[in-house]
Amino acid sequence: MAEVNLDNTKFSDLLRVLSLLKDICNDCEIRSGILRQRSNDKANIFEIDLRPLIPNVDILISNLKQKLDLLRCFVGQEVKIESGEQEVCFSDQLSVMKFVNPRLDFMDNKFISEDEFQRIFTLREEDLLLDFEIKSMVSERMKIIAQGFNIVSFQVLLEGDFSSIVATTTSKDQSAKIVSEIPLNHSMDCYSNLVVTPFVIDHDQNMNLKMYNVQETICVNKFAASIGNVNINIYGRSQLVEEKE
Repeated sequence: MAEVNLDNTKFSDLLRVLSLLKDICNDCEIRSGILRQRSNDKANIFEIDLRPLIPNVDILISNLKQKLDLLRCFVGQEVKIESGEQEVCFSDQLSVMKFVNPRLDFMDNKFISEDEFQRIFTLREEDLLLDFEIKSMVSERMKIIAQGFNIVSFQVLLEGDFSSIVATTTSKDQSAKIVSEIPLNHSMDCYSNLVVTPFVIDHDQNMNLKMYNVQETICVNKFAASIGNVNINIYGRSQLVEEKE
């Protein structure tokens, strides 16, 4: 059985990280401190390095949102996590909470091995189309706009040597140009719709977006962020669509 002790700060960081998934993943599967799995809608793959908090620990949790609500009773305390083949146990000086490990074939969001991940995404520097640092103020603004406009995607407009990120309501009666003058490595005239989820997650400091033009009309988009010492990468695909005259 693997065991790790977290002080109150590290335990709070663990809950913050897992809370990123509570509305988009039914389950989580952590292997040796690494979480790498698809969202429920298959639109994104989350790759989260939890080894600064829980090195060499396997944790399987089903009904993630409900379990996270339960684990908040330990906030502010030093917490011991014990993980075995049958169950995972969380405890402090007063209480013990146990979750029986779910059967893997009943889990919706399964761990993706490094080999499988490499088969899904192959990212090469020569394919890098855009590399943009999204400042915290901008990502907070995007979160407000996504909620206010009730949208599922932002649009990246690629216009010659520069690009911009815009948002428009479904009825097209409201719009916002959020950032512009983002330099491109290759001149293009098209647009791409990127799902809002990676832009609006909870994170510390700035976020980075890289878009790779891996095929003629396909991009792989990589978002990099962090919470405390935990690195978070989110991957997804989007189409490059030419503007119609």
